[in-house]
Amino acid sequence: MKRNQEEVLPPAYEGVERHLTALFYSGVYITNSDIVQIGRSLGLDLPMKDRTALLKQIMRFAHEEGRKRELMQGFHTLIKERSDHYAKLLEEFPEAAPLIEEWLRKARATALLLQREMRSSPYE
Repeated sequence: MKRNQEEVLPPAYEGVERHLTALFYSGVYITNSDIVQIGRSLGLDLPMKDRTALLKQIMRFAHEEGRKRELMQGFHTLIKERSDHYAKLLEEFPEAAPLIEEWLRKARATALLLQREMRSSPYE
């Protein structure tokens, strides 16, 4: 094999992978531990390593096993939990509203992206 398999993702996952790894776009920092936990929920035992490598590995696994919907649901649940936390912070610290509202807006947009991906064809 010429190219390292860890570097290659099915095209349907590339945009989601870039979105989830960029706090600027997703509004939520997804940790290595978060990815490992989602992998565990899919029955995949992941070692702790670079976030991007973990994300690619879990996405490739979901694609090969036909479990894209479950994977996206795992990330959707995580994003929803973080959004709920942001909403609580907003209530407790109204003076920080401009910053927290931006995080919340981005997190909600990410949740919508994941919902759309859950509905898309797993064979794209």
